[in-house]
Amino acid sequence: MNDIIIEKYRDELKEKWDNFVDKANNGTIFHKIQFLNYHPENRFDFHHLIFQKDSATAALLPGMLNKGIYKSPAGASFGGIVMDDMSFRKTDIIVKKFLEYCRNNGIKDVYFTFPPMVYLKEMNKNLEYVLLYNGFSYSTNMYTSIINLSQLGETPLKNFHQNARNAIRKGTKSDLEIKLSEDYKTFYPILLKNKEKFKVSVTHSLDELKKLNNLLPDTLKLFLVYRKGILLGGSLIFVCNERALLAFYIALDYDYQEYRPINYLLYEIIKWGQKNGFKYLDLGVNQEESKDNSMEVNRGLISFKSSMGAQGFFRNQLYRKI
Repeated sequence: MNDIIIEKYRDELKEKWDNFVDKANNGTIFHKIQFLNYHPENRFDFHHLIFQKDSATAALLPGMLNKGIYKSPAGASFGGIVMDDMSFRKTDIIVKKFLEYCRNNGIKDVYFTFPPMVYLKEMNKNLEYVLLYNGFSYSTNMYTSIINLSQLGETPLKNFHQNARNAIRKGTKSDLEIKLSEDYKTFYPILLKNKEKFKVSVTHSLDELKKLNNLLPDTLKLFLVYRKGILLGGSLIFVCNERALLAFYIALDYDYQEYRPINYLLYEIIKWGQKNGFKYLDLGVNQEESKDNSMEVNRGLISFKSSMGAQGFFRNQLYRKI
């Protein structure tokens, strides 16, 4: 363990960091400095760490440190330790080295939120097990709905529930049109109205979405659905890595719900994802705020996503007091 050295991230290491994320087994766009740099300079107390062995990068950890609390991610959906080789032995060494770093630097509490396992190039549970073995426990288990694009085959419509097939056929008959766009300005009011309807806030401002699009033009894909030139809704897809897409926002103008534009939109996104070689489409978490049960979910939302072939996975958060 003594041959692993932990260094704080420096700006001159950005390219090296992001290249490692691309090659890592469990890296996503949310682990990249290029993504995290969209935040204003003083929004988070970023404290990114690099694990070095023999002058080579062994692991990365994006996160923030504030008042003795370390959180990964900070300002992103997924975080946690990023590794290329996730063998049991190496993972155990990395985790123990991090805990030693915490004790030596006054870190009292640690939170990690990981991507679901399907985001991994080679799926295994070594990291999660090693963290549990070393004293971490589950803090939150978020239920997310993910479509296995490979299982749907060349005719995905056949694998949907009957109600979803009917909705998509109605969209087809209604002359709906799907466009890949960068028109965030027109999409944003529909997104705001949607979030207000369900009493939740929008994660990004309009300016932040534009900034992200400029920083990562190949990573953000805004799909908009129109009828006779009128925008009915849209979905902002994040290309998380070579395997997985995340539908970060799905928004509908409910004045046009009768045309079932979201069913039709997701159907076209599924076909786009398959055509471009992606394995999974994550439709996002289904949690609802509840004082009585942190695992309460929106069952209607789960049913809708399931009708298009989505299955349930965990987006786990682990915690340890040092």
